[in-house]
Amino acid sequence: MMDERDDATDVELRFAEELGRTLTRDPGHPAWDDARFLEWLAVDAREESRRAWRIAPETLRLKGEAMMARAQARRLRVVHGAKPPLVKEGAAGAPLRRVVPVVELGIAAGVGRELWDEPTDAWVEVPNDAPAGEYLALRIVGDSMAPLMHTGDTVLVRRGADVRRDTVIVARHPDDGYVCKRVSRLRRESIELASLAPDRPPIVIPRDARLVVGTVMLVWCSHRH
Repeated sequence: MMDERDDATDVELRFAEELGRTLTRDPGHPAWDDARFLEWLAVDAREESRRAWRIAPETLRLKGEAMMARAQARRLRVVHGAKPPLVKEGAAGAPLRRVVPVVELGIAAGVGRELWDEPTDAWVEVPNDAPAGEYLALRIVGDSMAPLMHTGDTVLVRRGADVRRDTVIVARHPDDGYVCKRVSRLRRESIELASLAPDRPPIVIPRDARLVVGTVMLVWCSHRH
């Protein structure tokens, strides 16, 4: 389940993301009363009456967030999963599995501390269809990457210094510790990292392989819609 991209174009995905953002901000938007829009939004509900869609504003907001999260995941090449397959310390057979430690991103943000040196009491299984490579699992702290990921979600990071635009990476900021952000711009000497949540200023780090932990491949959502 490591590849959920479909045939949708980048234009369609950006449109869906912007549409989700607009509907999230405005639960009373006329689109929610448009039968043609509702039919497009939920094919499996075509036979239901329009009255079934007259639901609470909070539910409408969550539907908008879920739509936007799916569009962001496709555009940024991140797979969505349910709860992470945790392996407890001392579990029988754990050493024989392909498991990686789970580290709290906020705790590991101290200056001079390496993620893989942090103590941990939990491991997570890497999906069988994950590409070959070295992985690390991180528990997210903060909502700057909402609605794609929230506090408490776990992300699977493929370690490596290769950086591409419009992917999500974990990197070490020289002053602020480790961050999980979208790569918004690549320059010869710097990398610009952006949040998905609005009104958050970008972060710029030197284009130094030593500062890049790796690319986020999968997010296990504790907030699953």
